[in-house]
Amino acid sequence: MTQSFTDPGDVVLAGQNPFMMLFSGDGPPSSIVSFWRVHFSPAGTGHALYVRSELTGGEPRIYADNVPLARYIQSEIYANNARPFGFFAALGIPVTDAVFAQSGDPRSALTETIRTAVDTIELTWSDFLPAFKGATAANASEGRGHGHYALYIPARHARLAIDGKVAGGEPRPAKRDGRDNSSAGLAWSETWVRPH
Repeated sequence: MTQSFTDPGDVVLAGQNPFMMLFSGDGPPSSIVSFWRVHFSPAGTGHALYVRSELTGGEPRIYADNVPLARYIQSEIYANNARPFGFFAALGIPVTDAVFAQSGDPRSALTETIRTAVDTIELTWSDFLPAFKGATAANASEGRGHGHYALYIPARHARLAIDGKVAGGEPRPAKRDGRDNSSAGLAWSETWVRPH
């Protein structure tokens, strides 16, 4: 028997969305990072990085090579999906122009390097767990305005560095439907869908 599946919602964005939440203790994350390499959106393609860390003085920062795309992610994704990155939705956060480059691969380590006129930011994920496909349905009562699908590649280790200074903390291990997971990892082939 052939099974076919077409999501009835509207695709609003697709691409890569590696992330990291680093913890220095039992409290909230000391660093939180959301990186985007977007292949499809109404605002075009490009890259955006959203980061808040002790290295940024606890303030959120945004870096992008397509400012309308960075603002679109804020207004479409973060504003309608409160956890855990919802604070990045504030449109008053300035966007800094940046150049983005990727190196490595998930067989060993993957690094995203972001360069501005004054800063160099390095994000590295390594010591990967087995990949799995995951999906999350939209649920307004839980603050999720979209559903999304992705290939998740959890990382046991993650590193955030800004101008050579390394953020403290480590990813926190977790489980997702019985699969080993982490608070840091790659989310590739990520597709966000707005329900009708």
